Amino acid sequence: MPKYKVPQNIVKIAQRAIDYNLSFPLAQRAAYKDEGKKRVPGTGMRTARRIASGSIDEQQMILMRAWFARHAESPGEKEARRDRTSKAARSWALWGGSPGQRWVKSRVREIERAREKKSRE
Repeated sequence: MPKYKVPQNIVKIAQRAIDYNLSFPLAQRAAYKDEGKKRVPGTGMRTARRIASGSIDEQQMILMRAWFARHAESPGEKEARRDRTSKAARSWALWGGSPGQRWVKSRVREIERAREKKSRE
């Protein structure tokens, strides 16, 4: 599966979010989950690390588009993100923030158009 280069501004957002999130005590970190008796990184932290690496695959972009669709318009989450220290704001940044949302939406749309075009040929 091809990899797509993540724009540098989105890489920086994700890296800053990772660093900031890790500055909190384990129990207060965003994008962590309880697994058995341990607290481990969840999907948000894994996604942020992939973004920070500078490239992601199509499957990851589709996952990101779905995550943004669920969380972008939620009135409760929008309100919670106003507090930049909230878990909601940290989670949003881990996924690349609003620039990440726009980029993923655009890239997935391009990929889908290319597939449509190819299937018509």
